[in-house]
Amino acid sequence: MPWRERTRAHTSRIFPVLLVYLALIVLIDSVTPRSLRLDVFAALAPLIAAAVCTYRQTLVLGLLDLVVMAITHGVIPDSLVPLNRVASVLGNTLMVGASIAVARLLRDREELLAQVRATGEAAQRALLRELPLRSGDMVVDGFYVSSQQGALVGGDIYEVVDTPYGPRVLIGDVQGKGLRALGAGAAVLTSFREAAYHLRSLSGGVKAMEVGLRRYNSAHRRDRDANGDGNGDGGGSEGEERFVTALVFGLERADAGPADSGPADSGPADSGPADSDVPADGDASDPSDTVWLVLIDCGHVRPYLLQADGTVSELEPAEPGLPLGLGDLMGTPRPVQHVPIHPDTRVFACTDGVTEARSPAGEFYPLADRLGGWASLPTPELLRRLRGDLDAHTKGRLQDDAAALVLEHVPG
Repeated sequence: MPWRERTRAHTSRIFPVLLVYLALIVLIDSVTPRSLRLDVFAALAPLIAAAVCTYRQTLVLGLLDLVVMAITHGVIPDSLVPLNRVASVLGNTLMVGASIAVARLLRDREELLAQVRATGEAAQRALLRELPLRSGDMVVDGFYVSSQQGALVGGDIYEVVDTPYGPRVLIGDVQGKGLRALGAGAAVLTSFREAAYHLRSLSGGVKAMEVGLRRYNSAHRRDRDANGDGNGDGGGSEGEERFVTALVFGLERADAGPADSGPADSGPADSGPADSDVPADGDASDPSDTVWLVLIDCGHVRPYLLQADGTVSELEPAEPGLPLGLGDLMGTPRPVQHVPIHPDTRVFACTDGVTEARSPAGEFYPLADRLGGWASLPTPELLRRLRGDLDAHTKGRLQDDAAALVLEHVPG
């Protein structure tokens, strides 16, 4: 928070103090010898107010300063020669005028910043919607903290899409941080949203995200070459192609028919069945009650399963995946993981801004230990404690953007 905004929180106490200050000047000048005059210091009140108070309060203190000068020079007798008296009054008047002018400029600047911030907030909220979000039988709640001051979003992305094939959830982390990572994140989000509606296969959606990121990198490279811009942004040079780590989730019922075709993409929304995404060893006793979380890991931080009894377990992928943007280096399709989900089971996913958050002493945030103590809490309370504890651990100084999601299966 900027210094001026922090001090504004104490304006209700500063303004009365300045009023008392002006009253003390009048009192002291009325009881001290004529050779000791403090009225020249009255202009400090509106000067301080211009920096920490509102425009109206500065205007009031400026007018009161002129009243103080009138009282001390017109009512209280003094021994100043007329020239010195005129200089004292003129100096205070100029200081008051300058204070009011500065306060007016600061007010106009704040109004402009408020308009820019409102516009930026609307644009950023169009990129990332506010949590919690619901899609079918899945509720997703969480939080997002940008490491860049004044920004709502940065290099982390998430999305929840309600599709004809069930919920689709994405959480990702773009190489770099802050607002300069938005371009690559927007490219991945756009591809994910479009593919989720038209591709039944979760693997096909990941391929579409890979293509979208590749197109963004190609266009960005052409623009850089055309403009001759190779400056860095602290998270990798502008000349480097960005990659994105991501987790892509889908929720499928065992009796809902095929969902993922593995290496091949299924067709659009009205396409026929393909190979099932649900493993053959599903719950044979009553498949209609079995819900599977389908997961594709693209080099992201591993998620956790939170059980109602407080048990926490890390979901380890069958094999480590590569981030989006590096998929061409893989000789085989990305593996698809299946996890049975019950109504009392939640999935926790986050970005490395949480797991790699450091204290001033350099200690990493102990996420697994914290989740072990909070796993039985309701989702809003768990997220509230995690957010507050993360602030306490880093002393409010996150080194990277941080996002956390809790996925919960809520039948009906």
